[in-house]
Order: sequence, then structure tokens, then C-alpha cells
Amino acid sequence: MILRNVRLIPQLTVGFSGEFGDIVLENDRIKQISTAGSESGEGIDMAGKTALPGFIDGHVHLDLLGTDVWEENFQTDVTRAMRCLYRANASLRAGFTTLRDLGDRNGIVIDVAAAVDGGYVFGPDIIASGMILSPTESGNQYFKGMYLEADGCDEVQKGTRRLIQNGAKWIKYMGTGAYMNPGGEPGSAIYTQEEVDIIVKTANMYNIKVAGHNHGEVGILTAIKAGVRTIEHSTMMNDEIMNLVKGSDTTYLCPTLAPDAGWAKTIGLGNVPTFYATENQKKMSEGEYERYNKAYKMGLKLGFGSDAGVYQDSHGDNSLEFKARVSAAEMAPIDVLLQMTSINAEILMIDHEVGTIAPEKKANIVIIDGKPDINVGDIDKVAYVIKSGAICNF
Repeated sequence: MILRNVRLIPQLTVGFSGEFGDIVLENDRIKQISTAGSESGEGIDMAGKTALPGFIDGHVHLDLLGTDVWEENFQTDVTRAMRCLYRANASLRAGFTTLRDLGDRNGIVIDVAAAVDGGYVFGPDIIASGMILSPTESGNQYFKGMYLEADGCDEVQKGTRRLIQNGAKWIKYMGTGAYMNPGGEPGSAIYTQEEVDIIVKTANMYNIKVAGHNHGEVGILTAIKAGVRTIEHSTMMNDEIMNLVKGSDTTYLCPTLAPDAGWAKTIGLGNVPTFYATENQKKMSEGEYERYNKAYKMGLKLGFGSDAGVYQDSHGDNSLEFKARVSAAEMAPIDVLLQMTSINAEILMIDHEVGTIAPEKKANIVIIDGKPDINVGDIDKVAYVIKSGAICNF
């Protein structure tokens, strides 16, 4: 298949320097990129459209809907698994061909990811962490089956090994309290340095990396010292943290701005998580966007994650994170596009397969009817999504 006369962005295209080209796909790979109009054979005219690497959302919760959590607690795992796939495909329709899921109940997203990998169902590539390692903490029972509680070095080591045994491709732990848990204190560290060190050391033995939920400064610094790969949220990062991470190829900050905008849209709809989330957010939000903007201006490689699942109708609305970074954190659209493609691929260590449009890489491509690197609203004008060389027909 040939994608003809398509606009290309130089920063996201490898092996071709023109503004317009023909992309030749063969099976599930990009075969070559040629001068526009030079290729003959079966193809689709993409004039007026922009080709981008498939988007990568590095922080989602496919098993969450941002609705009444107590009601969700009574749903069966089979129902939830089918719903996870449905929600994953909502994100795929929005151009997100790769998702990293950072916390589900009973590890069901691991099974959904395996079904996609095995070709039993169609969906985006899913990198799943399964349950979340957490100390015994107020509010954990609110999300039944989501937290694997482990206290002390022996328990966190065994918990890490148990998650890997169950198929986790990443390990996620709670370094500070959670917004959505009643009684959670987002700024407070809840794991010790020794415990986080053991989590990272144990995971690394299996060549698996660690993501840490950290809002507060102490939790973030603990993660940096331990060599945690991705620090999620990073809400209260300070200058010391930014300087420690700048230029690092070990640890990356992964802000999540979309929930603020998402919760603002759902206030008053009566869902239970909103109350805890918005009340905690009030404590943490002062100066948040300025800190993200400062990290961006310092040149930090920032990961891209929407935290889809924590507010209503978020799956498929992952681009809200793109728009929030441009509007609230004053990041240039082209730089956010890099964060959600090539930079995320590097951070997640999948850049040999995805993240840029390049020969031999997987044919995960999103075609936008417009120029999202110039016009922010164009990010939602998805004309085609190509996953592993196949046009997605939903």
C-alpha cells in the first residue's frame, strides 16, 4: 500500500528530507519513503493531509472510567476486560497506536494486551503493568483489586517478582499519596528509599523498568536516587529535581495535565472520584503549569501521558493532554508532538520499533487532515489510523 502525496514533518521522519512524499508500506512495516508522485501501485491520495508516527500515550488506565468506583467494584473481570478493549480502541481511533497502562484491577489489562499481541483481537499495542505496588495506605480499598499491598523490603521484592510472574511489562509503584483515594495525601512520600531501591533493583534483574507515582518533592527525589525510569505526574518538582533530571538517560519526568481539564468538565455530574480528585488538586495546583513550563524551557525530555481513565469520557480524548500542554504549559505544538511520539518511544525503550516514520519501523501511522504542528485543533482531525500496516476500520 502507498500513502501518496502526504505532508511529512522533518523532525519525525527519518531517511527523507522532502516536505511531501509517498510512504510505501509492506506487510506491517514501512518499506520506504519516496518523492511525492514517484511510486506506482495501489495507494491512497493523501493530499492536504499530514502523516505522523502513531501517537504513544505513556499513562492510561484502561480499567477505569472516572465514574462511580463503588459500582465498578461489583463488575466481573470478564466484563471489565471486554470494556478495556473497547476503551483501548477508542484511543486507537484518536491516533494512539501504543498505550502504556499503569494500573488495573487484578491484572486484567495484561490479558487484554496478550490477546492483542496474539492476534485474537484487534487493538493498539498495550504495555501493561498490572496491579500497582503500594504500602498499606488509607483509601486503597476504594479501588478493589488495584493495589498489591507490600510493606518493607522483603514484601516489595516479593511483590515485584509476583507482578512479573503475572506478566507485567513494567512495574508501577505508589511513591506518594493518590488524588483519588479518600485519605490520600498527594504530597506525602509513602515508600522509603530502601523500599524503592529494592523495587528497581529487582525489576532490573528481569530487564523490566519501573514507573513511580510521585507528586511530592520527597517522593520524586527518592525515585531519582533509586533510578526509577519514569516519574509520573511530577506535580511539585522543584529546581533541584529539574537539574538532576536534565540530560539524564536514566530517569524521565512524565507530567499529566489532562485530568485537571477533564475533572473541570465533569464537576457536578455526580461521580464519586471527582470530589476527592478536585479537593486534592486544589492543594497541589498552585504554580503547577509554571513548573512544567520551566522544565520544558530547560530542555528536559518530558514523557507524554494523559492519565486517561481518571475522568469521564477520557478514553479517546487522549489529545486533551496535547492541548493542555500547548495552552496551559505554553509548549510549542511541534515539541508536544515530539513528546507523544519519538520522545515517548525513547523513554519507553521502543524507539527501535515506533516513534518516527522510518524504513523498517512498524507501520503505525496516523494521518491528520490538517497541520497539528501549526494548528492545535487539527490534532483531532484524524482521517486514517494505520496499525501494523492495516487501515483501522471501526
